[in-house]
Amino acid sequence: MAALETDVVVVGAGSVGSMAAWQAAARGLRVVGIDRFSIPGPFSGYGGESRLFRKVYVEGGHYAPLLDRAEALWRELEERSGASLLHTAGGAVTIYDEHNPALGPLLAAGEAHGYPHELLRGDEARARYPEHVIRDGDVTVFDPAGGYLSSERAVVAALAEAERLGAAFLGDRKALVVEPHGDRWLVRTDRDEVVADRVILSPGTGAGALLSSLGIRLGIRPQVLTWFPVREPGAFTREDQPVFMRRSEEEGRADRARFYGFPSADGFTVKVAGSVYMDEVPSMERPIAWDPHHIDPVRSWVRELLPSLVPDPVRIAVCADGYTEDGDGVVGAVPGMPGVVVAAGFSGHGFKMASSLGAVAAELALDGATATDVWFLDPARFGGAEPRGSLALG
Repeated sequence: MAALETDVVVVGAGSVGSMAAWQAAARGLRVVGIDRFSIPGPFSGYGGESRLFRKVYVEGGHYAPLLDRAEALWRELEERSGASLLHTAGGAVTIYDEHNPALGPLLAAGEAHGYPHELLRGDEARARYPEHVIRDGDVTVFDPAGGYLSSERAVVAALAEAERLGAAFLGDRKALVVEPHGDRWLVRTDRDEVVADRVILSPGTGAGALLSSLGIRLGIRPQVLTWFPVREPGAFTREDQPVFMRRSEEEGRADRARFYGFPSADGFTVKVAGSVYMDEVPSMERPIAWDPHHIDPVRSWVRELLPSLVPDPVRIAVCADGYTEDGDGVVGAVPGMPGVVVAAGFSGHGFKMASSLGAVAAELALDGATATDVWFLDPARFGGAEPRGSLALG
């Protein structure tokens, strides 16, 4: 069987891969995307309706260039697709206890990059955010540029735009290896072969073997997502309803609250997800079963802190993210394999930047450089990568 010829192969057509395919196709190149699942897929990390978007970012101001570029690219994708993807009418609010160690770095990151933000306490905060229990010792931080992304819709929009520009996608096949083919690269799957000048490897939670060969450990951590019914008419349904995060680290509290949520998408339920993870799994190729104890913490937090919701979920879903040891993703060239780039392991906070991460991966593969500052995502920081001529993918 003859190999399929193209300019760029994207292995993994999910959050970042769909965006990389769009960006490469927008440059007039022939693009083939490959995924182990259907495209779009049922077990991808972008599942579950929505993802947070923030500019005042506790993870650090070094993400600012990626966040700024992502915002612009999301708006571009909206314009091209006609779909509403990035929702910022209500902004984002984070509720901290006043001694939370994350509060200072969050404010410093916002101030360093000139991002507007607002602090409210007490009765003023309670009047602004009546759906939340705000205690006298709590501090609210409002990020007017924050909001949320319709994650599944965004990936479908990127795939459709890439296809409109000529990209082709091959689902339900497992990529096995990238190896030399003259002065090009051959990607071998369990069903066929594709030859290309450039390869972008973005297999999401399937990146374990790939990153391991580069000396990087990837932990696959499933998370249970939950949707709670609205008890009080009108709660969480205003047009200017912000997304919210709660970070309580008070000493002496056994139930330190760590959860986030969204305005109601259907007028009946509110997605509230706790930062509660299941045990690591080797892969997400099959549905993962959850147990009641996985949702008990978020139920208790909803009962205590979100009284306008019924504290029993009516919808439950499981998604998973790939975590590196330092909690930052990996975007960069594979040593010894010019034109082959890896983009994976975004550790639960990558989707808001998926559009810019995809653009960066495409630039690194096609040009060998990017103007976006991503030094902290260099795979070489783990020190285990050796130059190689081929790469096993799974």
